[in-house]
Amino acid sequence: MHWAPVGVLHLPLKEGGQGLKCLYTQVRVFRLQALQRLLYSAGSLTWSILAHAFLCRFQGLRYNRQLFYLCPRGFPRDLSGLLVFYQDLLQTWKLFLTTRSVVATVGADLLTEPLLHNTQLRVQVAESRSVHHRFVLAEVMRVGDLLDYDRRDWLVPLMLTRRMGLSSPRTPWCVLQEVKAALTPAARAYVN
Repeated sequence: MHWAPVGVLHLPLKEGGQGLKCLYTQVRVFRLQALQRLLYSAGSLTWSILAHAFLCRFQGLRYNRQLFYLCPRGFPRDLSGLLVFYQDLLQTWKLFLTTRSVVATVGADLLTEPLLHNTQLRVQVAESRSVHHRFVLAEVMRVGDLLDYDRRDWLVPLMLTRRMGLSSPRTPWCVLQEVKAALTPAARAYVN
């Protein structure tokens, strides 16, 4: 008696395989379907609200759908703050090399655009672990968090320096400059 290679076991009978289902692949397919319902609101409204609430609480990032905009290397390695189902959703998402065809959105969506690990904005200063941590503590994780709505302008670097608990305004100034430079002219016009 001989042993069949693992790859052959999962091939259809017509192709000479055993027709067995690969459970790992099936689970990934189900997770992708759940992601599709979550991202495109094709599922139950109650489930979507609950899923977004769990994702917003994850590591204080306050991202829900925006979590999937992040560069896969930007995902935290430790997903233990989430339920197992959502950990598996993020692990499945990390299997894909995702690229966004839309450059930093315009309008109200621009204000929710993530600052950290966002390939569209490329804020290099914020990629440092210590700066990243200070952003999370100061609750500055979106483009909208860099705006002073009372003055209808960008935050003054000194104000951002205080929020982040820094002694020098150099880092916030660099972040503001990088974000402004990464925005399209239409996005800049919307913010101004």
